[in-house]
Amino acid sequence: MDAYRPQRLALTGATGALGFAFLRRHFQCDPKLQASLLVRKASSAFQSDAFQGWLRRNESRVMLVEGDVRRLGSEQLDALLPCDGGLWHFAAVTALTAAADDVAQQIQQVNVEGTQRLAEAWMDRPAAGPFYHISTAYVVGERHGTAHESESELGQAFRNPYEASKLAAETRVLRAFGAGLTGAIFRPSVVVDDMGGTGGFKMVDACAYAVALAVKRGEPFVFRLRPTANLNLIHSDWVIAAMSDLARMPSGSGRTYHLTAPRDTYLRDIAAILEVLVPDLKIGFEPDLKRAELPTASKIFDKAISEIRPYFDADIHFDRTNTDRDLSHAVKESPLDLAPFVESRLQSELGRIAHRK
Repeated sequence: MDAYRPQRLALTGATGALGFAFLRRHFQCDPKLQASLLVRKASSAFQSDAFQGWLRRNESRVMLVEGDVRRLGSEQLDALLPCDGGLWHFAAVTALTAAADDVAQQIQQVNVEGTQRLAEAWMDRPAAGPFYHISTAYVVGERHGTAHESESELGQAFRNPYEASKLAAETRVLRAFGAGLTGAIFRPSVVVDDMGGTGGFKMVDACAYAVALAVKRGEPFVFRLRPTANLNLIHSDWVIAAMSDLARMPSGSGRTYHLTAPRDTYLRDIAAILEVLVPDLKIGFEPDLKRAELPTASKIFDKAISEIRPYFDADIHFDRTNTDRDLSHAVKESPLDLAPFVESRLQSELGRIAHRK
């Protein structure tokens, strides 16, 4: 089956973490590729040095469409066409701690209502390419056991409004698929990357920085979690490669894909890597401590992971039947081992902090 090599693609959420990483990767791989981007020019993400620098280098290949997924008119939608590479819908409010009513309302408006309007409008435009919706594996909510790609609403409870909104959005997209819209739903787990990238949550990066600081300060490094605490971590590079590879499939499939690691990463695994790299560092697990009782460097890491702390206790396995069947051999067999990634980040941070005054 031919590789995914479009002439033009359209994106929402192009200034966000994974969307920007996806866009950069495709532009690097194909110097002739063009893109239509739905953006909010007043946003801090659009105004960031990283995005503005990339935009200056690629301005001849990019068409900017000013707009918000909550309020899209026909002119804006028509401006995103034509795009043989389809519409990649990355835009979402990803706050995991939405205590304020206004944030919860924004999550509903962007993630659910915005997605529904976009999918329905895209379906009404026969010249449009496929609709690729970027969801999350954690639409499973607080369920336990095995989560299948074909499963959706099963009465599960949720940890936060974000999870609930992404499942509700999937329901709208699946309804549009049933009515004739082509495309796919991608469900990544916890996406991580390094400081040099922009594609995911910087958990490994935060750990490397905190460990390097602990070494410099001569203090132990303490996880305020159990050694068996775990997350399904997946690197943004692999997620992007998998999405691009699966986009080569016949556009009418309407399938859902778990873009997850075959096995979870346990904190004891990360500790074992750290013990090899920094043998003189004392590493401990004290789940009953309060943050104020932690050593200074450990406090930094503990604060950095506060949003995803509830996910360390998730007892869930993500079935990858569709993903494993449809991925090409090259992507399927690409290494997912986090050890070299952790080692690279730690060595970088050790060197950087060693030169700090």
